[in-house]
Amino acid sequence: MSAAVLALALLATRSEEVPATAERGPVLELDPCAQVDEAVVQNLVELELGDARARRGKDPISVAVRCIEGAQEIRVEPWASRGEDGVRTIELPDAEDAPAAMEARSRELALAIAELIRRLEITHPLPSEPPPPPPPPPPPVVIAPSAPPSAAPGRWGLGALSSFDYFTGGQWLAGGDLSVAVSLGHWVLGDLRVGGRFASDETVPSGRLTTRAGTAAAGAGLNVWSKHRSVGFALMLRAQGYGVEYRADLSGDGTSRTALLGAFVVAVEPRLLVAVTRRISITAGGAAGLPLHGIIVRTQGVDTDSISGLALSSSLGVVVAL
Repeated sequence: MSAAVLALALLATRSEEVPATAERGPVLELDPCAQVDEAVVQNLVELELGDARARRGKDPISVAVRCIEGAQEIRVEPWASRGEDGVRTIELPDAEDAPAAMEARSRELALAIAELIRRLEITHPLPSEPPPPPPPPPPPVVIAPSAPPSAAPGRWGLGALSSFDYFTGGQWLAGGDLSVAVSLGHWVLGDLRVGGRFASDETVPSGRLTTRAGTAAAGAGLNVWSKHRSVGFALMLRAQGYGVEYRADLSGDGTSRTALLGAFVVAVEPRLLVAVTRRISITAGGAAGLPLHGIIVRTQGVDTDSISGLALSSSLGVVVAL
């Protein structure tokens, strides 16, 4: 009968599908003097303990069985090392009929080991396995502050420019201007300029001709800056007046004659601005237009200079934003 029970127990143990990570049965160390089948004892201990294994703590359980003075000492760790009643002594039946006796001794030893482990787990429970540490928090999302947009040039600007004017009628003038500019909203630009011009003296049949001029101009147009406010472009419509003084030094009698004449020119001027600093920009421009009122200078009936024809001009300077 006992052999049938043992066979059924072994069959049940083999047929039970338990993942290896869940077994965690006690580790047995059996002295040969115990005269038992170690595999049978291992299987019966695990069968007896059943789901009690799931309640064990993190410390592994080991069982050592050794013979002392005709008896068998069962030592269960880690309780035995702590002095927590982890040691028990039993006397297994004599092994007279070898197969039957080994079966009985194996079963009795397995039951004793399982009973001792269950009692120790109840009276002296092992510390539970600590829960797994929480996952580290995700790294903080750092949103880099967007760079503040570069400040647009100030509404007002003062400029100093060198200028050169040429008329296809024969007159050329060079000089400089002072300008005051104002931005009206994001797109509209207006400015005023005043300046002076001169031309090289010319030799005429009756003497020498000297040309000096003062200028005043007003302009308005569209103004566009790049995304980072580093480059600007303006397209201006400019009206410019010239007050030109002609002085003729006559070589015959040593006298001089002076004439003050006026001219008025309307021109289209594209202009480029390149920012050097937040407030200082370099400006360069060129213009093309026509005189609405021109000047023709004749000496003894011969055209000497003429502010007429196509008017071409260029400028280069510095603008300071206020």
